[in-house]
Amino acid sequence: MKIRLAKTAGFCMGVRRAVDMVLDLGTDSPPLPVVTYGPLIHNPQTLQILESKGIRQVVSLDDVTTGTVVIRAHGISPQERQALQDKGVTVVDATCPRVARVQAVIRKHSGKGHFCVIVGDDDHPEVKGLMGFASAGGLAVPSADDGALIDTIPADREICVVAQTTQELETFQRVVKKLRERDCTLHPYNTICDSTKKRQKEVSDLARQADLIVVVGGKGSGNTRRLVKVAQDQGVHALHVETEEEIPDSTLDPAHIVGVTAGASTPNWQIRRVIDRLRTIQRNRKGVPLKHIRTVADVAVMTYVPAALGGAGLAAACLTMQARDATWLPLLVTMLFVFSMHLLNRIQERSGAVRFNTPEISAFYVRHRKLLTTLGIGSALAAVALGYELGLYAFLLLLAMLVTGALYSVPLFPHIGLSWIGWRSLKEIPGLKTPLVAVGWAVACAVLPVIGSREPLALGSLAVAFTFAAGMVFWRTALSDLLDVQGDRIVGRATIPILTGAKRTRWLLEALLMLLFLVLAVSTVAGVIPAVGFWLVANVLFFGVFYWVYRRRPLLDRLLLEGMLDGNLFLAGALSMVYGMTRGGA
Repeated sequence: MKIRLAKTAGFCMGVRRAVDMVLDLGTDSPPLPVVTYGPLIHNPQTLQILESKGIRQVVSLDDVTTGTVVIRAHGISPQERQALQDKGVTVVDATCPRVARVQAVIRKHSGKGHFCVIVGDDDHPEVKGLMGFASAGGLAVPSADDGALIDTIPADREICVVAQTTQELETFQRVVKKLRERDCTLHPYNTICDSTKKRQKEVSDLARQADLIVVVGGKGSGNTRRLVKVAQDQGVHALHVETEEEIPDSTLDPAHIVGVTAGASTPNWQIRRVIDRLRTIQRNRKGVPLKHIRTVADVAVMTYVPAALGGAGLAAACLTMQARDATWLPLLVTMLFVFSMHLLNRIQERSGAVRFNTPEISAFYVRHRKLLTTLGIGSALAAVALGYELGLYAFLLLLAMLVTGALYSVPLFPHIGLSWIGWRSLKEIPGLKTPLVAVGWAVACAVLPVIGSREPLALGSLAVAFTFAAGMVFWRTALSDLLDVQGDRIVGRATIPILTGAKRTRWLLEALLMLLFLVLAVSTVAGVIPAVGFWLVANVLFFGVFYWVYRRRPLLDRLLLEGMLDGNLFLAGALSMVYGMTRGGA
């Protein structure tokens, strides 16, 4: 069974903006209580998370007396907005800009005395809000089949026609055609959101290739239900689910290709859980040997075995760049350090963002906490013991790194120090995670193996090795952060993509690859590092090709993605070893 994910599945711009605005209120200290007028978006799971943060919803303005009121993404009528202003409460407007544009169109034509027709469901909150702007009269028309309803539209007036932003294009076009037959002056505006058009086209194309379409989203979401209908119109079975528990094994029995899409209010972590469920069913269909091999591979990735091997590989590359032999001891110490730090920190944050970003990993760490804790502590102690063999300076540096890593998630100042600005631990300092991880790896791979050596340090090659290691790990970690934006925002973690935005983060990733390419090429040509620099360009190019492919077709299997990224770091060591052997042979 193959699983194919629609490219635009998940949060649309308006929903993402509304959720972000509400989550940002946690740091803005608005007047309490904070409530949303109606459900912020049509996704029960997201609303439950917001409620757990103290953000509840009210269904009537009579329930609002003080505090802060958030206007939902669907918008409200001018009359309701005036009522909120009269109450003197703080208003946060999370109306989707696309909806605001429709409101402006209706306001403009109503001011000219035009009758307004809204192609949409009359009981939908967006349509209810839009109707409030039709001061010269208006009507909601769900479809062109409602002939009796359309006949009530006055034929002797100019008519403005707009669409609910999540409406089907075909429905809008049919209503406009029906109105043109009445021989009246018509002002049609196709106000269907671009994201909605693209989403519906994608599911239509996907349905022609698949045996089954799984649509993820709230049962009360109109745009999600329309995706189901679009798929069904192509003659394919469509399964509408809110959570992964709703997918039975039997439903997938005849399916060879399963397409997955999601409504505009569906967060990434829900889509990921559904895909994980489909992958589990897919795995169970395979033979026993293949199923066990994949299980072992998944456990290895979840416990950072590939990351530890990647640390050893990166250490080998850094030693080779410094014209030193990559002996087993520094590689083993680096591997144990990376393994212990990642393992212990993941154990501490197992109930944080990881339960949204990678729920399968979170569940694994909850089940095996004691065993994984023992492995983490044991590998840290083994790294310290072996580190002493590298020399006193290496031992002290390693000890300092282990202490810093262990304290990363520990509340250091709950009542004093930096607590007055909301930082209780190092991991809560905005944007610190990615550069700290990159520097930690670079010190372990480039500095630790040589600091206790009797040979004099070559600062030029050391700087290049440090830059290469830090840059590669920074790129790998920042990409993971980019994929985990929604889960990180929910728990309040301020990563680089959250601080700078996804677009700027992508620019940063692209610029960093170009910088690493230039550093390796220039330093090799200048003789600062050996010719292995040309070999290691392959690792930079691998990240570049991987990024280019991923931008066009996201990899559904997150564990496979993590393994491939860490595998590239291990490959750097393998290339360095091969280079060393060819140099020795020469």
